[in-house]
Amino acid sequence: MELSISLHDLKESMVAALSISHEMMHVHVGLAIYLFIQLVQGTRRGSMFALNVVVAAEVLNELVDGLAKGWFLRDTLSDALLTLAWPVAITLVSQYRRARWERRRRIDDPFIQAQV
Repeated sequence: MELSISLHDLKESMVAALSISHEMMHVHVGLAIYLFIQLVQGTRRGSMFALNVVVAAEVLNELVDGLAKGWFLRDTLSDALLTLAWPVAITLVSQYRRARWERRRRIDDPFIQAQV
């Protein structure tokens, strides 16, 4: 319990030091984690692994918040939406484009057409 309160206080001091709202902190941290994992992992855009790390970080963040100040469903849902919005959007667009490129490649490749 002490650890969760300390972590919550640390987050509060970061928000105050950066002079931004809690909402903006969620947006920026979610996107920063996503991009950092993509950079470290060296994967293409739209990595499901990077998205899963952001989801895990948000779940952990909400657990810390819940233990420190209690659970509020509206706050939890809002935080999760703000944290995951851009990473999910980037992943979905990238996955769609990758699938579309793969379909076009199969259609345009005469070797693949000969096998069918």
